[in-house]
Amino acid sequence: MPQAPLSASIEAFIARWEAAGGSERANYQLFLGELCGLLELPQPELAHEDTRDNAYVFERRVTFRRGDGSVSAGFIDLYRRGAFVLEAKKLRKADGRGFDDAMLRARGQAEQYARALPAAEGRPPFIVVVDVGNAIELYAEFSRSGATYTPFPDQRSHRIRLGDLRNEALRQRLKHSGSIRSRSIRPAARAIFFT
Repeated sequence: MPQAPLSASIEAFIARWEAAGGSERANYQLFLGELCGLLELPQPELAHEDTRDNAYVFERRVTFRRGDGSVSAGFIDLYRRGAFVLEAKKLRKADGRGFDDAMLRARGQAEQYARALPAAEGRPPFIVVVDVGNAIELYAEFSRSGATYTPFPDQRSHRIRLGDLRNEALRQRLKHSGSIRSRSIRPAARAIFFT
């Protein structure tokens, strides 16, 4: 069976997800799976009981260790070791100050997850924040120390709206942020992947 041209696939994806109105929990895994297909990225893998085996999974378990000695569990919406921590939301309002604030809170939550990962895994270079069916934001911290993640590639263009997926360069930026697998990212490689 012949495949639809890429432009038709992109338009179908945009139309389908612009119309989606369900909750984050109901739709985020399906949205991300379809986005991976659109970007020609591998699909997330099956999760295992031992988190050391969970290199690319939904609902990756992490343990938060508090200063008082207490611990609590958290779950990363989508995690790819050496690449990213992704936090998904489904916000009611798609623009304005309230939207921006909600996306920043989601970024903060993702940063906490990144810092809660076992030290042996290192910190991922990217944080991805997704408002299902609306927008994707990229943040980077290439030292991999867990310092503050900053808008990537800059404050003006770190947010990719669903309709922006028509732009090949933006699709490639997303694709490469999802497929980085190295322990270090040289500046020359960043320039190639993210311009």
